[in-house]
Amino acid sequence: MRVLVTGGTGFIGSALARRLLQRGDEVRLLSLVATPAEAANATELESRGVEVVRGSVAERALHARALRGVDAVHHVAATMREADVPDRVFWDTNLAATQDLLRASREAGVARFVYCSTMGVTGDIRGRVVDETAPYRPRDIYTNTKAAAERWVLEEARTTGYAATAVRPADVYGPGDRRLQKLFRMVQKGSFVYLGDGRGRRHMVYIDDLLDGMLAAQESPVAPGEAFLLAGPRALPLREIVERIALALGVSAPTRRLPYRPVRWASALVEAVCRPLRVQPPIYPRRVDFYAHDYAFDIGKARRLLGWEPRVDVDEGVRRTIDAYREEGVLT
Repeated sequence: MRVLVTGGTGFIGSALARRLLQRGDEVRLLSLVATPAEAANATELESRGVEVVRGSVAERALHARALRGVDAVHHVAATMREADVPDRVFWDTNLAATQDLLRASREAGVARFVYCSTMGVTGDIRGRVVDETAPYRPRDIYTNTKAAAERWVLEEARTTGYAATAVRPADVYGPGDRRLQKLFRMVQKGSFVYLGDGRGRRHMVYIDDLLDGMLAAQESPVAPGEAFLLAGPRALPLREIVERIALALGVSAPTRRLPYRPVRWASALVEAVCRPLRVQPPIYPRRVDFYAHDYAFDIGKARRLLGWEPRVDVDEGVRRTIDAYREEGVLT
């Protein structure tokens, strides 16, 4: 089988490419190679026979080349953390490019299309455990555009019969991740500071478990037209996750904290100043909101329909992640 992975030089996409290679699939990537980590992933994957089509998924002229001879698509690429770009970039990449890629996939005879959405489409669910029936309540430009794309993909699947599925990963972590890597490093150095009380729940999913779910969504005959939450065995308060990381690192658990709201207001001001200057702000609301989120999900639908079960609990996932970071030299 030949599989196209968009965003294939990023954390999730490159891990998925490696898993597909292990299965014996042919892999093609459509992806930007804009950072040192992306360049390293591209070089390593190309050395293993992966074809890398360099460019943005928003470049429609690349779609035909990327889809040639493809049996399945995993659409992972997205504009996500960029804080110095106008909102139209999010709409162009996350919605319009998704629409164009799915249409092109259908016309090219691609059998399966898996859209990588996000748990954030349901917004702030503080104090509740939700499943896929929860209403869409996106809270920022990223989740607004991802929710719009997910709804469109599912509607296309239901109205045209095309075999398209959406998966909603929880907080993804594991070897190769660069986002939560900062948290591990700060905990080890003793520089981590809570914003708020750290009681908000985080529902994380280890990368290997996520890949299992994505491939199950690709292969299941009942997956088309459906969305699936893919999260780990349990949600934990941020404070407990940080304490487990500290324990695994052999350091004292952090206790310092700052009030959330003043920092949130300051981050909004910094972003407002930097945005018209096209400067990446050092702090901005979506980054600060990490400390205030409260997420917990019911993954029963994926268990029932996909036969999927997360196998890596937080303690084991943290240990594996730390081992990989130490091997890279990121942690001591």
